[in-house]
Amino acid sequence: MTQYLLTVAQYNLAYQQMKKIAHALATTQDRHVIAAVRGLAENELATQLPARSVTQLTTMTDAAAGEAVLEELKPLVQPFGELTAKTVKALFKKDKKLKMPALALDYQALCYVAWDDSGSNRRYIIAEQNGTHYALKGVYANETIKGICAICQQHQQVALFTTKVKGKVMDTFTTHSNYICTDAVQCNTHITDTARMHDFFARIMQA
Repeated sequence: MTQYLLTVAQYNLAYQQMKKIAHALATTQDRHVIAAVRGLAENELATQLPARSVTQLTTMTDAAAGEAVLEELKPLVQPFGELTAKTVKALFKKDKKLKMPALALDYQALCYVAWDDSGSNRRYIIAEQNGTHYALKGVYANETIKGICAICQQHQQVALFTTKVKGKVMDTFTTHSNYICTDAVQCNTHITDTARMHDFFARIMQA
């Protein structure tokens, strides 16, 4: 049985820090600048990766060496809990016209699963916490802008995502509107802190 050591978010963090070091190595010969970038990366990764991997990444001499470390780390990533059609239907059991997503996914690259129904401008989202899936759906605006995504917290191309959930009083509803990435696949690669992602969903679902 595989012993998973990393979350997808931790792997994403490793990838981002590797790219920063590779960029510094490729664009400057100033050893002080490179040392500063290495030091910042080490601070970010120290509690997130195995010590050996931190050392390998922060002492890498080129991008190829960094990518080799990431290849070693990939099998250690805990994948998102694989979805089945039955699971998806159960999560959205009240949606009689549910458009099913493609389920042949790289689950080791996902912090959440999302897909759109272009006919109704709806986006469906499934996240997972402590081995349990939970779901959210909302209407996705056509107009896009550059802004901060409420899920990944990065400056990206975003659109307004509006959800309506049952209120605490019978027959009442609460509406939430947040800007989220238009590209859910890219959004996943930007997530380095799943706690903030789960907080975003919890604020909507528990309102």
